[in-house]
Amino acid sequence: MGVDHQDKGDKAMRRRQILTMAGAAALTASLTACVGGGAGVEFHRGKSRPLSSTTRFDASRFAGRWEIRGEFVYPGEKPSYGAVNLTHSNGKITAMDVYGPSGLLERYPTKQPAPGRITVGTPPFDTQYWVLWVDADYRTAAIGTPSGSFGWIIDRSRSGGEDRIKAARDVLGFNGYNLSRLQIR
Repeated sequence: MGVDHQDKGDKAMRRRQILTMAGAAALTASLTACVGGGAGVEFHRGKSRPLSSTTRFDASRFAGRWEIRGEFVYPGEKPSYGAVNLTHSNGKITAMDVYGPSGLLERYPTKQPAPGRITVGTPPFDTQYWVLWVDADYRTAAIGTPSGSFGWIIDRSRSGGEDRIKAARDVLGFNGYNLSRLQIR
């Protein structure tokens, strides 16, 4: 009788281990798909190229209103071409307001852990917006995320500066972004 009981206990333990491993594998597959590493969403940037933010970054010059002149969209989607307003304090970007065609969409408090790196949200659900490039006069910038889920070309004006817009586009391409998904106005 003791052997039967032991055998049933061993079988129950193995079943729990198998179910635990299967659950962990399913969770891993789901998370991989969510972050663009599996068969889920394909992000706008391949991760084969390293990404770096500009070290030539001045929060007080970067703050203010920017027009979104270019953004990455998935096939069949349309860009919003809104705007973003960045607030600074004590040498860091402290807030970001995002505007759509009909007005303010979201207001986010931000952190700036390093020059040219602006973080919105709280880990593990935070998003890091990296300033990949900004022209010398702080008129045009290329912004992306390390994951490649997002990318913008922003400019102080709604039109003009085609040479700077092209430079920002080239920077995004150099950093592994799929330029066929970039819509520019």
